[in-house]
Amino acid sequence: MLTVRPVRTSDLPAIERLAQASGIGVTSLPNNREKLFERIQQSASAFEHEATGDAGSEYYMFVLEQGGAVVGTASICASAGFDEPFYSYRSETAVHASRALRVNNRIHVLNICHDLTGMAQLCGFYVDSGLEEAAAELMSRARLLFIASERERFGRHIIAEMQGVHDDAGQSPFWNAIGRRFFNLDFLQVEQAFVSHSKTFIAELMPSYPIYVPLLPDEAQQAIGQIHPHFERVCRLLCNEGFEADNYLDIFDGGAVLTAEIDRLKTVEHSRTYPVEIQAALPAQASLQLVSNQRLAGFAATAARVAVVDGVAFINPDAAKALGVSSGDAVRIAGPQQA
Repeated sequence: MLTVRPVRTSDLPAIERLAQASGIGVTSLPNNREKLFERIQQSASAFEHEATGDAGSEYYMFVLEQGGAVVGTASICASAGFDEPFYSYRSETAVHASRALRVNNRIHVLNICHDLTGMAQLCGFYVDSGLEEAAAELMSRARLLFIASERERFGRHIIAEMQGVHDDAGQSPFWNAIGRRFFNLDFLQVEQAFVSHSKTFIAELMPSYPIYVPLLPDEAQQAIGQIHPHFERVCRLLCNEGFEADNYLDIFDGGAVLTAEIDRLKTVEHSRTYPVEIQAALPAQASLQLVSNQRLAGFAATAARVAVVDGVAFINPDAAKALGVSSGDAVRIAGPQQA
């Protein structure tokens, strides 16, 4: 049975393997043992932290486990850019007009901004490529079950950066057209700098004035807002939840930044809590649902057959074991698994 739980220090070798497999561009899952260990430690601290009603620097890291093996990971940052601004490009239209010449041109421009600073962020997502869609859905939606259960730990809005277009050699047409001109670093080098150093280098080196899109090479223009094929699955899952591609772009590769209002996400809005009863033979109306316990450090989520009868959720012993619950405990149910 596939189960989602908080990461442990002992998971470090497995997380390293996943980071290596995730490839280029997943800066929130760095292929760097020291940084990964730091993230795991941050997560352990966050799960022990009492809720204050204000989102802070907490970082919650989860793993997907199958038969005792870690086969996926995903994270939540409670407040993107809590310590430093969270930079992105805002896609806008500039109007250049001359009454005398009877000219009125609307031109696509990109402005560097930190509008998204302070929003919750879904990040660090990767599941083994051989797993079915249902596994990716569980890994992704389990985070939203956690948010629904710990709502006071997060603000009103949430974002998710989608990896943009680049080739197998790490060449990004968007980066080559803009960022490289100011950094004199290729895409792989700046990705490493982003992981290893303070993000203030973005403000120090990137242009503060608008980027006029028609002046960019065609290949760079076509890359704006596009999503790398490896991220199409997670993008589809998030859009099914209610995320939308707004007017924001990743500052490095031009990939879409998805945004949403947390309380309008399907899993958050429609999930409900019930007392649980455990029995081997479930009622006939039992169906496959996403379900989690109501613990913090002991959080667990899985996909299991559930029947809700007279306000009580019935699950079988295997599901109860995966969730670590006993009869009378509370569980949160998020509706049918979509994959």
